[in-house]
Amino acid sequence: MIVKVISNKANRDITINKLYPVIIKKDDEIRIVDDFGGLSIYELKDFQVYKENISSYSKINNNIVYKLVDYPTFLENYYNDDKKAMDEVRHSLINIFEEDLDSEELVELITSEDYSNDEKMVFVEAIENKITDRSVKILAKYFQNKQDIETEFLLSICKLLSKYQNQEVYDLFLKYISDDTINNDSVQNIVVEYFNN
Repeated sequence: MIVKVISNKANRDITINKLYPVIIKKDDEIRIVDDFGGLSIYELKDFQVYKENISSYSKINNNIVYKLVDYPTFLENYYNDDKKAMDEVRHSLINIFEEDLDSEELVELITSEDYSNDEKMVFVEAIENKITDRSVKILAKYFQNKQDIETEFLLSICKLLSKYQNQEVYDLFLKYISDDTINNDSVQNIVVEYFNN
């Protein structure tokens, strides 16, 4: 289940028109990972349902919990910074986006200025199994014109695009290899290997 922000009168850490996967919904409240990066409670009235797929949720009465985090100690573990619980939230986000959005919708999110690099890395993982040739071309062209990409995000993009042999990816990687700004060994290795194949 994905919701879209329609109002933020309380001026909290959400952005109008942005999409947020719902991890837990209880009555009129939802828990989402907000712009601050924490799993927080918000009132449902500030959102409209964007995708209502709840097939991967456990349902009890009117409440839903994403299956990956549906165990009694999850919230306590998460708020105590338990790595397993935090990883489960990240995987829940990836799964929800992958289950609910198509390749084009995910490309739109990756190329949007509304989302942080951390959020975009979730979209990159979500699109991995459903990316189309058209989406690969759009992303390669988009990153061709993008300057100063954070290393970790750049790495996730290069990993994704390196699986595709087409002119747009070739041009992008050619730009990266002839551009001295890439000072990350992992990114350079991916690009060099691309041309070696």
